[in-house]
Amino acid sequence: MYECNHLEFENLESSDERMRKSHSARCGHVKRRILAEERLKGKTLDFALDVLASQTGFSDPSFLQGIAESLKKGVPLDEYEKHIMVDVILVHCKIAGGL
Repeated sequence: MYECNHLEFENLESSDERMRKSHSARCGHVKRRILAEERLKGKTLDFALDVLASQTGFSDPSFLQGIAESLKKGVPLDEYEKHIMVDVILVHCKIAGGL
């Protein structure tokens, strides 16, 4: 059985921490742009769509698809869609630490 030495363990830990912080920052970028009613573009849009696609246990997949379509078209989300995306999905995704 292989055991990590102290330095290898620190490198693994710092790599995980970097990934967690990067994921958290991307959630924050999506949140800020949605609340400011800015259009999501590029990597930010791709990340938001990946987050929506990862929500397999959501009770109404067609609702999530509607949010995804609005984001792709650059249409601002209504208040309920914003709430679900910002206060439910992104929070859950951030706590889970990944997609």
